[in-house]
Amino acid sequence: MSASDRSDCNEFSDDGARKLPPTARYSRRGFLELSAAGAATAGMGAYVTLGASRPSDAATPSSAEKEELVDQATPARYFVRRENGSYEMKWGPVGAAAVSDDPSLRYGDTIPNDRSYIHNRAKPPAIDVKTWRLRLTGDALTRPRSFTYAELSAMPQVTLRRTLDCGANCASFFPKLPPSVADHQWLPEGFTQWHFGAVTAAEWTGVRVKDVLAAAGAHGAVEVKFIGLDEISSPGDPGGTVHYSQVVRAEEALKDDTLLVYRMNGTALSADHGYPVRVLFSGWGGNHMVKWLGEIQASKRSIPITGPAKNQVLVGPDYPTPVRPTVAPVRSAVEHDPERTLMPGNHTLYGRAWSGTGSIDRVDVTVEQLLRPQTWTTVIPWREAKLLSTPEPLMWVRFALPWQNVRPGYYRIMTRAKDTAGNIQPRPEDVVWNQHGLGYNGHHPLELIVLPTGDMP
Repeated sequence: MSASDRSDCNEFSDDGARKLPPTARYSRRGFLELSAAGAATAGMGAYVTLGASRPSDAATPSSAEKEELVDQATPARYFVRRENGSYEMKWGPVGAAAVSDDPSLRYGDTIPNDRSYIHNRAKPPAIDVKTWRLRLTGDALTRPRSFTYAELSAMPQVTLRRTLDCGANCASFFPKLPPSVADHQWLPEGFTQWHFGAVTAAEWTGVRVKDVLAAAGAHGAVEVKFIGLDEISSPGDPGGTVHYSQVVRAEEALKDDTLLVYRMNGTALSADHGYPVRVLFSGWGGNHMVKWLGEIQASKRSIPITGPAKNQVLVGPDYPTPVRPTVAPVRSAVEHDPERTLMPGNHTLYGRAWSGTGSIDRVDVTVEQLLRPQTWTTVIPWREAKLLSTPEPLMWVRFALPWQNVRPGYYRIMTRAKDTAGNIQPRPEDVVWNQHGLGYNGHHPLELIVLPTGDMP
């Protein structure tokens, strides 16, 4: 069973002090600050948090890296650079969205295009839309053909509001080792260490894939392959490069809400988000949303999986056979920059919850305070938050919870969402580990510090 399928998390709302499991681990920031206070011990163990490492503010690759794989500007005010081509969205445009009652400091239901997370495995290809063609090929087509951008745009349009959640979002929260270490089963450091911000939401406009396939005479298709025009370095493949691609069952491609999108929040896709056309599978992980689309193959038989998609599987001690995840799990996060210190007083915790299975039904929030190393006490037991936007299928919902009379201290906040399909975020210790760091959705702690103004340097 994949992490996204687990809904058997235990309800717990203890009000007293509670000791962390011996396998837990503090964030690096928390460890350093507790060490400075003389409180750190060698036995600290298990949670990797949103503030686990402070990325460099530099928005350019190191001298050892090749050219930057992102075209648009990515200022540190809005993005966290995880690696070349991987830019995570910061929660709130100025990093204070979680506790400010000023709505101008928080994003609305959708995220501006130029602030949405970016994951490029290669430099966006230079495409002239006047000469670009989308080729439709395969033995399941009776009329193979190509489409110009104008021809696609002239077909019946569909506009959907959808959350787009990277399949590896929250990957950094997985322990580097599985519960029982086996040969060659650990989480490679080279994987992009996403925190909560490899997610966005937008209004997507395009045409139905099934309409495009019908125009090419699709009949009897079993699988459909979507192929991008990017060229990813792959020394093991002929020519040393490979185009990013995804293979899906035909019934998924033919759904009414599977689109070829060319507009994002009312404007043409930017280069980093797949210009001129990308595919949108509603509710699925963002790794399926092939960008810079150049070809669609419809086949009457299974199509081999190539390129990076070969490793987008759940493997590990709890997976006797690899599992290919598709639907995005239920997740939630508080909109706060973990590097920002709060002042004592009254605050409101703001956040978002989303699911690839349905709409969000409920969000609960709990706050705990650190009493001494490895010992936390509950300040706010699990309490239902107020939903600030109307839940809708496959679109995130905003929520809020008052946090009154906050005193100086070191705190951690956890959120737990439930969707209309009955999926509930599991406890961190109940998330099924996998070697590729996919699908983490435990109600992971956000750690933060509250200090009076007089203690600030």
